Amino acid sequence: MSGPLKLLLATGGSGGHIYPALAVGREALSRGVRVAVMGGVGGMEERLTAEAGFEFMGVSTGKWDRQRPDPRQAYRAAAGLWTARRLARSFAPDLVMGFGGFASLPGCVAARTLGVPLVLHEGNAYPSRVNRWFASSSRLFVAAQEEALAHVRPRRSLVVPYPVREDSVEKNEALERLGLPRGAVVTLVMGGSQGSLALNRAVPAAFDELEAPATLEGPHVVLHSTGPRWIQDVRHTVTSPAYHAEPYLDATLAWSAAALAITRAGVGTLSEAAYHGVPTVMVPLPTAAENHQLHNARAVEGAGAGLVVEERELARLPEAWASALEPGWRRTAAAAARARTPAGAARRIVDAVLELVT
Repeated sequence: MSGPLKLLLATGGSGGHIYPALAVGREALSRGVRVAVMGGVGGMEERLTAEAGFEFMGVSTGKWDRQRPDPRQAYRAAAGLWTARRLARSFAPDLVMGFGGFASLPGCVAARTLGVPLVLHEGNAYPSRVNRWFASSSRLFVAAQEEALAHVRPRRSLVVPYPVREDSVEKNEALERLGLPRGAVVTLVMGGSQGSLALNRAVPAAFDELEAPATLEGPHVVLHSTGPRWIQDVRHTVTSPAYHAEPYLDATLAWSAAALAITRAGVGTLSEAAYHGVPTVMVPLPTAAENHQLHNARAVEGAGAGLVVEERELARLPEAWASALEPGWRRTAAAAARARTPAGAARRIVDAVLELVT
């Protein structure tokens, strides 16, 4: 084979699809592979790809609103398929890897119509529609959660945890850098990069009712990432000095300090929790595509690494929170979380991909 191996990553739409693609891309680049990313023009994938230093191929993907479908978006998506095929032919990849979501559709279609081997990555417990469409024709289906394989019939599959940023800080150092008491038992509230309005309302209310166990190993404090839009609302709601609301947090420090987390149930968030061995109380986003967050949360709960509180039952959040703070439960759940760790995931995925084309 003349020249470096070429890998095209088809991704976009949300961080849950984009971040694992970039993690795989960085690992592949470190091995001399030429990497390009295909995604939606103007989507967050375009900015994040540029920041990562990869070549970006922008195509029209349409904006898929499941609540209010717009037929015009189908025409825009169809135009993107033609552009994707043209750009992919020019790049001439040895392999295309799709990461789910409609933004990956153009790259997957290009792979199939050009006869290029296709690998799929699925982070969620219930696969995206695009990954279900292409699973049977893919050379390899990489699932971050074994539960996903019950819904597809690929020729070959591999279960590898969702790749995350593999950095951590010693706990007391993280507490000090965050301005929190040494030895504190920290509940981290993480609703995503933009925050979660539901969590921003429900968690402070639950904190007012919370009866923390007397067996806690240290003072209980809350570290809440609200998102910039909601910071003042949360700060006006909670006046306790034990409740620290910030517009955004250094994720590595926050997860390193946490003893427990209250989160949504996106696969990226849950994978970071697993990497750091942090049990979770999960409030799945009820409007997530095909209810995939509830599937993710049930898988974590089934493994003993967390508890699920659906948004329609937030009245029981104080009770679930108090139960999750019990030291014995946290020790057991933390061990279960670590068993799902994504450490080394990007390396293992790239190993499997390179086996297909070298």
